[in-house]
Amino acid sequence: MGVPYSGGSEAGHPVIDKAQCIACGVCAEVCPPGVLTMQDGRLVADDDHGIGCIACAHCMMVCPTEAITVKGRQLERAAMVPVPSHEWNASPDQLESLMVSRRSVRRFTPDEVPRQILDRVIDAAATAPMGIPPWDVGIVAFHGRERVRELAQDTAKVYRRLLLMMDNAVARGVMRVTKNRLMRERMESFLLPLGRQIVAAHKSGGDLVLYDAPAALMFHTSPFADSSGASIACTYAMLAAEAAGLGTAMIGCAGPALARRKPLLAKYGLPAGNVPGIILILGYPAVHFHRAIRRPFASVSYYGGTP
Repeated sequence: MGVPYSGGSEAGHPVIDKAQCIACGVCAEVCPPGVLTMQDGRLVADDDHGIGCIACAHCMMVCPTEAITVKGRQLERAAMVPVPSHEWNASPDQLESLMVSRRSVRRFTPDEVPRQILDRVIDAAATAPMGIPPWDVGIVAFHGRERVRELAQDTAKVYRRLLLMMDNAVARGVMRVTKNRLMRERMESFLLPLGRQIVAAHKSGGDLVLYDAPAALMFHTSPFADSSGASIACTYAMLAAEAAGLGTAMIGCAGPALARRKPLLAKYGLPAGNVPGIILILGYPAVHFHRAIRRPFASVSYYGGTP
């Protein structure tokens, strides 16, 4: 029995080719759950140790002689690829330049995003850390403005339904009794005004949900995944898109609204039980920013002081 995921609950199973193994022990050193150990100079696999093999494939990736094959949890040896040459890695200055120059873009040129670029962004996002493999984060890709507009219109209609229920004196009276002060303030100062703007724009033919973007990626999670996985994968996609010359913005208002409408989740092909999270809109930016900005965290402290 392994850690459950949407495809089952089997553990991975490391298979050791004893003829190829040189007993260097590196795989045992990097095995997170401790399934691989060195005993009396030999490499031993104990499938029942701790949480079992999670098929992270670290052992396969560090083995100098390809003596280990991990089976199960959707892992295939074909997934192994050569490590790119270090000379292709971004320098710290290059990476910081990309991050500092990134802006949330909500105005796009009429140009469409080529499918091959969108596919490459998705491939890059799949390299994000996933907690316990395999991925329980999925993506619904919307390629082309018409498909993105359909998603934006469906979202606006959900907000219209929500406003009919929440944007009245009776609902606000109930909220004053049942919700804490911070939740009431968030509803009254942000969520309700945002909903009104989205609905008003939709009525006049505008889009304040996905900003008429030419492409969008909806990240969704299974019941076995941490919701933060969608945001982590989305962040990788955002940086990959920026490196490809696209402008992006993370949209947080659509997923929670869509989650309330199971027929919409089925329409867009989400597996049963999966929850939509962050959405990334992508396109070629129509506005050029002449300056960047650095915003500090709310707080940064070093425990125990600095040396």
